[in-house]
Amino acid sequence: MVNRKKSVNKQRQRYQSLVATALLTSSLFQFLAPVLAEGTAAGKEISNTATATYEDPNAPGTTINATSNTVKITVAEVAGITVTAVGSPTFKTDTNTDTKINAGDVLYYSYKVTNVGNDPTKFRVPDTVKITGPGAVETGKHVEYFVDGTGWTPIIGDVTTGSIKPGESVLVRVPIQVVSGAQDKEVISVVLGDTQGDAQNVLRESGGGDLYTVDNTGTDNGDILGDPVNGVREASATVQATVNASIKTYALATLLKTRSAYENAGTIGSIIDDKLTYDLSLRVEETDPTGNGITPGSLTGTQIKLDGNTVSRVLISDAIPKDTQFDSVVKTPAGWTAVYSTIAAENNKANDTTVTEWSTLQPTTNKTTITRIGFIFNGNIAPGTTVTGFQVKVAVTGTPTAPLKVANIAQVFGATLDNDADSTNDLLVYDESGDQSPSNYNGSTPPGPDVNGDGIPRSIPAINIDDGYLLDQSQIDAAGTDAGNNNSGSGSGGEVNLFTIDIVGNKSVLNGPLNVPGAIGPTSNDDDFTNKSSLVPLDKSAPTSKFDPSAVAFTNTFQNNGALASDISLIPTGTINGTPISLTSGTVVTITYQALSQKYVWDEANKKFLSGTTVASGTNIDATSKYITLAGITPGGSVTYGVEVNLPDGTPLSTDTLSGFPVPITAFIDDTTGGLGTDATVEPRNTTINRVYTGFLKLVKESRILKGDGPDIAAGQDTFSTTDKAPRPGNYIEYRVKYTNISDPQGGSNNNIILNANNVSITEDGTIGGTGNNWALDNDLDQKIDTQNIRNSAQDSGNANISFFSGSPATNVAADQQGTTVNNDVTKYVVKATTAVTPGEVRTFTFQRKVFLNN
Repeated sequence: MVNRKKSVNKQRQRYQSLVATALLTSSLFQFLAPVLAEGTAAGKEISNTATATYEDPNAPGTTINATSNTVKITVAEVAGITVTAVGSPTFKTDTNTDTKINAGDVLYYSYKVTNVGNDPTKFRVPDTVKITGPGAVETGKHVEYFVDGTGWTPIIGDVTTGSIKPGESVLVRVPIQVVSGAQDKEVISVVLGDTQGDAQNVLRESGGGDLYTVDNTGTDNGDILGDPVNGVREASATVQATVNASIKTYALATLLKTRSAYENAGTIGSIIDDKLTYDLSLRVEETDPTGNGITPGSLTGTQIKLDGNTVSRVLISDAIPKDTQFDSVVKTPAGWTAVYSTIAAENNKANDTTVTEWSTLQPTTNKTTITRIGFIFNGNIAPGTTVTGFQVKVAVTGTPTAPLKVANIAQVFGATLDNDADSTNDLLVYDESGDQSPSNYNGSTPPGPDVNGDGIPRSIPAINIDDGYLLDQSQIDAAGTDAGNNNSGSGSGGEVNLFTIDIVGNKSVLNGPLNVPGAIGPTSNDDDFTNKSSLVPLDKSAPTSKFDPSAVAFTNTFQNNGALASDISLIPTGTINGTPISLTSGTVVTITYQALSQKYVWDEANKKFLSGTTVASGTNIDATSKYITLAGITPGGSVTYGVEVNLPDGTPLSTDTLSGFPVPITAFIDDTTGGLGTDATVEPRNTTINRVYTGFLKLVKESRILKGDGPDIAAGQDTFSTTDKAPRPGNYIEYRVKYTNISDPQGGSNNNIILNANNVSITEDGTIGGTGNNWALDNDLDQKIDTQNIRNSAQDSGNANISFFSGSPATNVAADQQGTTVNNDVTKYVVKATTAVTPGEVRTFTFQRKVFLNN
């Protein structure tokens, strides 16, 4: 095989492909950054603080500031290689299918070779391994390594891989056959590489069978110019298997289903055309939660009938619930294809190739003929992979009687990849939604007969597979329900996602964000929300700051959802779904509609809103005069109103508390008795939340020390943290800024108003001096800046443009350069995100600075 050189993007693609092989999981990757030789006098303090600006999308053009904590360092290309076993050996061929290692069986011994240096490198992979015990490389086969785009490639002769970035890996596997005469409990050991005692990352001593680093030429593939300061490194690893031992590999797949939206279509007095939207996701477990000692395998396809042919596919099936019809497939993830079945779901199983046929073409003339919606995938899904983005919408049809219970369970069908070419022998994998247990296990009990007591079903009889269609209440009771709509059910099989649709009554009200009164929040239509942020001035943006935020204005809409004209009132309330809120005492809330206006003040000690502009002890808002009431709202009529929230002085940053300040506003039918009352059946009501954040992009600055050509690193110094560090000459510093959007994610109906962090710009300026940023200055006056930029080390995990500046002050636009003074090195980095940072999203910006030796 020829040597390969690939771009950074190709290396990223290889990484993704390696994950997909199921021999590698994301938890095995630990990025170890470049550690270059040369540094500043020991004992000098180098400090670093990051700042950022961003915008609330609800107030474009208005800047919000953020400041990170400060990390302190009390201070050259290095090659590195490790090789580790990727789990236990797995079967390529189990000749008698007994799951035990016997003569004639072929096992894959798998290894992960990782670049633990600071710079891209290649690996020389040997075409030979050392074997002890009753095993030999399978006749006609070779050591193999994984190549993106072509799969497993045999190593014949001297092979050097393409360039591998720091922290990334390649996979190597060897097919070993158990030879005739192998005895019980004999151990077959296979060594890849050649170091004493399987030493890792040691200076190479040339010998046959070595596994070692090969430096890139010049600056190829982002390499630092020059040879590694620590020379060529090598490593080796031993993998063992015992004759007659069991290998238990099984794919553990968990199908998750939630109801994300309900639409009543505005029809009063009828439930026909009401719609429900369901979201699904598939998780292939990377650890075994069953307690059976299973090695989680890749999920591959099982046989289904598709467009007239029997094919192998991973299938997610969702039967159209009784009394509903298919409305639309809202979302299909990349790589998956939506499919449809018109075969009756009742008493017919989704994977039965003799009965149920799937089609890639959607029937368009009559949607009522569709009985199941499916999603198929042609390939393997590795352990540790979660696939999201499946979404299906159904609508009530026929002449059902209200209240109508809509009951639904989704299913996934696949198989355990066993590495042979014959998919018909792969063990069936089957799971139903509603719980967190994979592959329809009930605790440690598998869904099919455990014939040899190893905790794995060797087959799943058809009688154990449900048709996925719920006919009546008795079937719902037998299955159990996912009461929280969050896959928290328990028991054997799946649990029903159950929703009751009823006719809108004479008196009903909806209250929500602007123009979407029927919005649904994370759990119900009583916790939908509008999120906004106050301004945060630069001098109040550092951690632990408290300040007097500016008032924040909201706009909400309520709707008379009943059949009769009604008076509707508005009031702030102190609970969300029965749970008391927490606000800074003295928070002023003002509700306005045209000329009407009413103020309320929060009393944190008593957990209530009081009337007036100041807290009046004992004066609760219980008089009708304290409400804003709009009379005679016609059926279907909507009203838009305003809310202003003014948090008091001394309010902390949301980036410290990791939460916003919620103000629930309740709209209620105010016809029969004065006031809100306590009986929701007397006073129909609905609540929406106006939530103020005092900043929502949290910056955390961390650092770690890398060895380089200096002394070994003390324990904990080589791990990213916010604690002070103490490098010595020859060590290197890597800085990392984690920036996180701490605001609440969408959830529910996708009509909540969320806070994306728009136009994020992060500044790392090392010339400010003082206790904040002096890392690009000559603090020890040796005519060299204390730390030097490492070219190609500035990286952002998201979509962003990185700019470089030089000088002091750092105002000169520069290249990604490396020098010894403020004018020929990089003294400031500016990162501008090109896409919004979404709620809950975490991104990182990292850059490396070489610490000069004190020559």
